[in-house]
Amino acid sequence: GGAILAQGNQTSITSPPLHHSTTPAMAGSVATLKKEWNSCLAKTGGNPGKCEKLEKDLRSASKAAGVDCCINETVNLMRCTMSGKRAAGCSDPFMAMRECNRAGGKHLVSEHGAYAVAPGKANIFTAQAASLVSNSGPPARTLQSMTEAGQEYAKSLGIMPGEVRF
Repeated sequence: GGAILAQGNQTSITSPPLHHSTTPAMAGSVATLKKEWNSCLAKTGGNPGKCEKLEKDLRSASKAAGVDCCINETVNLMRCTMSGKRAAGCSDPFMAMRECNRAGGKHLVSEHGAYAVAPGKANIFTAQAASLVSNSGPPARTLQSMTEAGQEYAKSLGIMPGEVRF
């Protein structure tokens, strides 16, 4: 799929669709609906259900145009941040949203509770990148766990405890 990028008053669609022919009118319609849906979401206090009609219209238009508007990722992240799961950080929905919105397509994909370099994206990473994303997952959200994870990461980069590099 493709992605829609909106900055200020400018909206553009990236990554041409694989199976559909997107006309400028289709792209404009999707971009307009995406703006309207985003505007609605901004006014709901975190409840994406209040924008259901616009969401359905956007789903239909984006499917017809062969463009991925990251609707599921947006809704999942909003639901997570408005629920008790927020205390855990909503890392999976956040990563899904970030990766979906990359103009050139996903760089990382979720596989069995960990992340891997997306197919066809290995050339943008160094050889060590796979080991950085394929661990067992994020550390526990405690100061000690985060400190230990940071120290381990620093060691993997050749920075020893107490050493500072700028």
